[in-house]
Order: sequence, then structure tokens, then C-alpha cells
Amino acid sequence: MPQISIVVPVYNVERYLDQCVKSILAQSFADFELLLVNDASTDGSLEVARKYGFDRRVKIFDKPHGGLGDTRNYGARRATGKYLLFVDSDDWVEEDMLRDLFSFAQAYRADLVVFNYVRENAAGPGSRVCRLPLRYPEFGRQAGERIIAELVGPDAEDGPWKDAEMLGSAWRRMYLRSWFVENGIAFGDERKIMLEDLPASLYAHCVARRLLVVGGAYYHYRWNPDSLSTRYRPHRMEMLTACFSLVERILRSQGRAEQYEQRHLAWFLRSAAHSSLVNCFSPKNPAGFRGRWREVRGILKSPLLRRAARSDYLSRGSRADRVVLHVLRLRFTAPVYLFYRIYSRMLRKRTSRG
Repeated sequence: MPQISIVVPVYNVERYLDQCVKSILAQSFADFELLLVNDASTDGSLEVARKYGFDRRVKIFDKPHGGLGDTRNYGARRATGKYLLFVDSDDWVEEDMLRDLFSFAQAYRADLVVFNYVRENAAGPGSRVCRLPLRYPEFGRQAGERIIAELVGPDAEDGPWKDAEMLGSAWRRMYLRSWFVENGIAFGDERKIMLEDLPASLYAHCVARRLLVVGGAYYHYRWNPDSLSTRYRPHRMEMLTACFSLVERILRSQGRAEQYEQRHLAWFLRSAAHSSLVNCFSPKNPAGFRGRWREVRGILKSPLLRRAARSDYLSRGSRADRVVLHVLRLRFTAPVYLFYRIYSRMLRKRTSRG
């Protein structure tokens, strides 16, 4: 049995897969298996994956298309290692990642190990190390509770956690596989829910008894600012509402729903309603004025949005938070439509300037 299983979901990443796989095979720690799970790619990704079949540590699977969450679950069910890691196929990792994480996990007998990453700008030069504001290594319940709070929603105050990014990502953790299986941790269906790894990460932290956070930035995440400001996602509001509801069920099952209710409603305002309204005005949205008007009006009619807008949690936040709260409390389509048309245009200009 290998010490570590690494699951890499593969879908239309012919351009990046070589870099990802080579970074894993070059690890200074050799006792691992690499599961390359092709999710019915339509480009040459499967052929790239098959080039690495010469290495006995590499296992290649080809499955019907099911999305990222389904592909991670497929790989996790076939993994045999003591520990389990997920790496996205357009990213890459540091040479000593497995060596260091295995050493830390063994020393602390950790169920769950969280680590930092480097954000690589795919649209141009520049990278940035993204670290959590903790003292490393951080072990125990206090760090776990703080991460749970940040996964549920934003801090209303302007503090060091404000800039924490990608905290819910599946690839930011190493799991004790037996613990992962015993607790039934699984990722959602991205065809029905956005941020499909967020509920799984939250649940993992809720049930973790031996959590370790380490300071190393081992993972290189390929960040594309252009796609964030221009990509259009149909049904975004419905899919983010599904994510909210799943997280709410997890909190309720763990006896934490009342504790985090206001924080979670703030997440809905920021990450669901606000981002969905920005999404309406993406240049990739094929709808014209009437279609976008209907989309904005539909978002404003959400009962969950009305419930979230009644909360004063974000009124203690930044100026941007207060503006969003004020706008989303409006019940008329026209001013909200006008605000987000202008705001989205400004956001794209800001992104293009880098």
C-alpha cells in the first residue's frame, strides 16, 4: 500500500497536464500512487495521460463525463494510500510537498492537514504566496474553529482573515484516507452546485478531531483574472443557492446553524446574489437587454435574498460591503440593473489593468 494517493481529475487540459504530472513524478518522496482520472475529455488529454503509463505508480482511468466533483469522488474510491490528496490538472506542486506533508501528518497523527499555496497569474507575469494568518504549525481546535467560520462566511470586521483566498478548495488539504472514508466525505455535482468542494471542506473541518495547519506554500494554483470578470455561468444564482442550502444542512446537522446564521447569510449576499448580478453583465452573456432585465428581476425575487438582506451583519463591514448591502435591499429592478451594469464595466477595466 502506498503512503499517499494523489487524485488528478483530467478534463480538456491537454495544454497543462504535462507540467502537472511531471511535478508530481519529480517528488522527493517516492512512496505514492498517482490516479489520473479522465472525465471524457474531448481534446488530447487522455493521450497525454497515457504517456505516463510506463511509471508503475501511475494509474489511468477513463470514465463518462460527470464533472469535477464526481471525478474526485471516483478517484477517491479507487485510492489505496494511507493519505489522500487532490491536485487539479492545470496546476502544479513543489518538489518536497509530499515529503513535508507526510512528515507533518505522521508527527501529529493528523486527520486533516491544511497548507498554503502560490497564486500564479495565468494572464501574465507575477505570482503571490497566499498564507493563512496563523502561527505555524498550528494544531488543534482553535485553528479549526477559525477556519470553519471563514468557510461559512466573511468576517464583518476588517481583519487579517479578510484576504484569505481559496480556503474551501479540495486541493488545499491532505486527508487521512481511512478517516475520509469513515466520515463519508464526498464532493458535490458541479452540474447542479457551484463551489462543489466548499461543503465537503466545511464538513471535513466540522468532523476533524486532529487538524494541522502548516506554513509551507506547496501548491501552485493557476489563476486567470480574465475568466473571473468575463466568464458567464447560466443558472449561477440557482447553483450558488444550492451550495448555500447544502452548507446550511451541514451546519444544522453539526448543531452550528444558529451560531453561524448571520455570517452565512452574509456569504449569500456577497458570494451568491452579488456575484450572480455581476455575472448577468458578463460580455459572454448572450442575452440582450430584456433577457438581462429578467435575470436581474429573478435574482431580486429570491426569498433567500430578501431574508439575507434583512441582516445587518455587513453594515459593520467595509464600504464596499455597505454599498452591496444597500443596493441588494432595493426591491426595484431598475436601480439594481443600472448599478450592476456600471459596476461590472468598472470591474472589467480594473482587471484589464492588472
